[in-house]
Amino acid sequence: MFSLLMRLLVFISALWLIRYLLGALFGSGRIHRQAPPRGAASQGEAKRMVKDPVCGMYMDPRLAVRAEGGEGDHYFCSEECRSRFLADTRSRG
Repeated sequence: MFSLLMRLLVFISALWLIRYLLGALFGSGRIHRQAPPRGAASQGEAKRMVKDPVCGMYMDPRLAVRAEGGEGDHYFCSEECRSRFLADTRSRG
């Protein structure tokens, strides 16, 4: 019984050592979270996305082209979508 227990202990130790050595050689495979860069937006701002009313694309409002209007702010993916939106609103009213 004692010899069986010793063999099991040696086997488990060998597996642990192999795993440790492979982890040291090739990386542990764990994902390490990095701290956000300085000046980065809070998590609430980073998750907020806006929709372009012309093409329907979703984007980060910090990167979007913005137009202020009587109905509020509108966000666009490009200057072309902004121009099309403004032309359409002018033709309506």
